[in-house]
Amino acid sequence: MDYGVSTVRRLLASAGLNVEQGTRVLRRMLSPWGERRIGTRPGWRSDVCADGSPIEFSAAFSRERTQIRVLVEALPDRLDTSAAQESALGLTHGLTKEFGAVDDRLASVRDLFLPDEHPAGFAMMHAVVFSANGDPEFKVYLNPDADRRMTAVERTRRALDRLGFGKAWTAIGEYAHRGFDLDRIVYLGLDLMDGPQARVKVYFRHYDVPPAELDARMGISLQHEPGFLEDFCHALTGNGGAARPQPLVSNLTFTAVGEHVPESATLYVPLWVHAENDRTVRDRVSSVMARMGLPAGRYRTLLSQVARRPLASGRGIHTYASARMQHGRPRMTTYWSSELYDRYPPARYQRR
Repeated sequence: MDYGVSTVRRLLASAGLNVEQGTRVLRRMLSPWGERRIGTRPGWRSDVCADGSPIEFSAAFSRERTQIRVLVEALPDRLDTSAAQESALGLTHGLTKEFGAVDDRLASVRDLFLPDEHPAGFAMMHAVVFSANGDPEFKVYLNPDADRRMTAVERTRRALDRLGFGKAWTAIGEYAHRGFDLDRIVYLGLDLMDGPQARVKVYFRHYDVPPAELDARMGISLQHEPGFLEDFCHALTGNGGAARPQPLVSNLTFTAVGEHVPESATLYVPLWVHAENDRTVRDRVSSVMARMGLPAGRYRTLLSQVARRPLASGRGIHTYASARMQHGRPRMTTYWSSELYDRYPPARYQRR
């Protein structure tokens, strides 16, 4: 709790956002498990960060504004998924009761992703977005491999049907045309809000795909600029963009406005496996942001509020950078691990 709250306060203050509001929200998101000591190794290995840390910070940059985000996985009392479900649902209830999050859509698919019998893997992750022009926005990330009753593909398709996006499966099948073994569905994201802009996101982990091919596929969305994401990937990895030590990730975003056509497509490039240290990553990110007309100086200032060591003495702070086009303008997000357990985390999610 002390680490998380102090970090988010520094980030919000540096970004000119509401510090006291963010403090109240994060205290709730970290309660009660945030009172535990961090320790030297994770008791429950979280899916949030590569080293098992259960909290990740990020900043989203556009030419007009900067948002601060926090992603957490509510730690369970027991080391099993059933207990993780209880912790996650307790957090969801707290966010709806205290901060106005809306969980109707989550309730409609709860039995799919939070099964009563023999659940497996992580239960649910929660995120909050802080902006200058509104209340905090909340979202959850669900596990398509929640149990063995059905595959991730079957579970995601059923969920989209219930959520009113059944016709979106045509676009998803076209996007993952190599098959769901190589373009693996790994998360379903839901905004905890009402209205036509509330998003449903399907996340993919892509194995053995050239960035140029993935960039071309993203043309299926309503907002995309060909070649934009290929160059982004090449510049951040520094190795031609192969990204083989760690698969690329993407999502397709659906809203009631776009109906069955993806409103946007976002690429996530793994960073920690493509550089000797975080100083190199910082320089690459800064250069990419400058070329995109985004505030590289603001990124470096915020990074300084997260880093608790010299950037050259590890490579675990930067996890991913993502980018997409929004109404013809680039938007980029950088993700920072809390690095509680390992400053040189190994690659994850190797193909099996």
